[in-house]
Amino acid sequence: MYEDVRPKTPIVVWLLTGSIVAAYLAFLAAPASTQEFVDYTFALSPARFHAESPSHFDHWWEALGPLFGHSFLHLGWWHVGGNVLFLFGASRWPSLRLGAVRYLIVYFVAVLGGAILFLVLNWNDANASAVGASGGVCGMLTAFFFSTRRTWREALADPQVRGPLGGLFFVNVVLMGIASEAGFFPIAWEGHLGGFIGGGVAYALLQPRETRA
Repeated sequence: MYEDVRPKTPIVVWLLTGSIVAAYLAFLAAPASTQEFVDYTFALSPARFHAESPSHFDHWWEALGPLFGHSFLHLGWWHVGGNVLFLFGASRWPSLRLGAVRYLIVYFVAVLGGAILFLVLNWNDANASAVGASGGVCGMLTAFFFSTRRTWREALADPQVRGPLGGLFFVNVVLMGIASEAGFFPIAWEGHLGGFIGGGVAYALLQPRETRA
């Protein structure tokens, strides 16, 4: 009999993914009026960022709600289930390498990057709206592949890393973008793109420094 000596998935990963599921379940259990309030407050809508819009924020700090809170809202069990599954699967190595605080920073920078790019590319669309943790998930996918090598530069230089990461980027940004723009599958591919970029930049800045003998 052999003992499994692999490090366990850090508790911060369980807490983050669990909080996303808990937020979805709480939303389902809430009355319709509360659901409408939560959607209005936390869904990512470019119209609310327009100074001349009737729904513009009364205070600057209210913008933090949708910029980060949209990642805890989902359209259905399939939406939250898919995001949580991929987030949990991609989080183990980055969380082990970065530690809890830097892991969370990478995730929320990816969420913010996805939100900003969605807002910028849909600035003049009064009906645009987005919810979901996909931006954070895409950022964590980048962090996962970067964490498989000593540095992000080594990861991008390795075809065994660059190939799968590029494939995921192509599916989640290019193919989903085409499908969305064609009206087949309405998904916020802009958030995916911003998440990939934000998560990658954050991980590159926060990755453990090499120690020389």
